[in-house]
Amino acid sequence: MSDPGAAGYNITKDPALAKSRIFLGNLPVCTREELVSICQPYGKVLGSMVQKNYGFVQFETEELANKAASALHKSTFKQNVLTVRNASVKSKAANANAKRNPNQGAQVTVQGGIVMSAASVAAGQPLINDCEIIVKNRENTKYAEYIEERLKNSSLRVDVLFPNEDVLLGKVLANISSRGCLYAVLVTPQHEEHNSITVNILYGVPAEHRNMPLEDAITLIATDFRLKKQRDAVVLPPTPSIHKGQRRHPVQMQELLERLADNHPLTAAQYEVILKYLEGEREEQLKREVGEANALARLKAPDPEIELQKKILSIMNKPAVTEIANELMYPTFEAVKEDKRLMELLADDRVMAALESVYNSDLRQTLAEFL
Repeated sequence: MSDPGAAGYNITKDPALAKSRIFLGNLPVCTREELVSICQPYGKVLGSMVQKNYGFVQFETEELANKAASALHKSTFKQNVLTVRNASVKSKAANANAKRNPNQGAQVTVQGGIVMSAASVAAGQPLINDCEIIVKNRENTKYAEYIEERLKNSSLRVDVLFPNEDVLLGKVLANISSRGCLYAVLVTPQHEEHNSITVNILYGVPAEHRNMPLEDAITLIATDFRLKKQRDAVVLPPTPSIHKGQRRHPVQMQELLERLADNHPLTAAQYEVILKYLEGEREEQLKREVGEANALARLKAPDPEIELQKKILSIMNKPAVTEIANELMYPTFEAVKEDKRLMELLADDRVMAALESVYNSDLRQTLAEFL
């Protein structure tokens, strides 16, 4: 039914608007509102529909639909890797046409100035930019395009993104990061006024550099990108495969440990789960090595690193200390000094390494200043 004035009209089924609509496959269980929330950063959404494990989202224009499809394809939504394409393109037909096309080796320029083969575009190959420039106000478009050009000169794949005003910046950054983008640049009217930008490094340990002078920021991104390419070019020895019968972690714990190894941010509760699991592993290993009786004797002796990690987690799980009603563990730095056991722990290099791994900051300098 393609008459907007007719009863039962559904914009996501109107064949005349198919080119400004995207298809999303392999959807997890979700609501229409949740589906719209991941699409809103790429333009105004006019309608949506969810059917079992797939859905459709209608945009205002074909350009916005293509931009959303390119950005969301192969991204992760509720642990599912999505398959996203323009609804007017049928995947099997696109692949067949690409094979029959004698000019499939031809190069075309697509979103963000990226050059790809016509066959890859027809097959729906995802576009992954190295950097996304997030513009909060369209009045700053020229400033953003100037930054885009500067970064492209450093061999980065760059695109400019205009999220809707009602979409939180954190959600936009999370979406950009989930599809493998390395950097995000925030541009606001204040940034243009002061000739600055905010740089977010999204890979590894995420980092934010607020209100950097433009030249310094471009140098930072270009240098970091060059060094990352050099690191990625180093061929590492193959990881030994796990053979049948070899001990492995449970699936959910394996995922948590891999996120920790990849420097993804974890919540205090997730850290606590990992610590409890590793304590259990330590106990089992001791039982195998020295027998159950000797293992129990050793386990009764406190491990300084584990005890300190527990104390850190207890602090992280408490409400913010800025609330006056909360009782502080150490009301003054003098009280910290009086805790001899804590001071001994803080003097231990292994403990400091454990603290730095949790907080990811230079604690030695901070402690030296105050203690």
